[in-house]
Amino acid sequence: YSDEGQEIAGKNFYRPTSDKAKAKFEKQFPKLTLVNINDSFGGWGKAAKDHFADGASFDQIYTAKQK
Repeated sequence: YSDEGQEIAGKNFYRPTSDKAKAKFEKQFPKLTLVNINDSFGGWGKAAKDHFADGASFDQIYTAKQK
């Protein structure tokens, strides 16, 4: 996004991506430790199967919350 777009994002509590906007809004957004889907979850295919297939973890959590 443009510099103006980055500014608008930061002012509306969306994490900007440009270095200039990140520096301006750094107090608003704590530093993040990002994970890699391949390293942490075995890739998108495995993550989808483990977490979003019928009966997988998402369904278990969602079903438990419905009770």
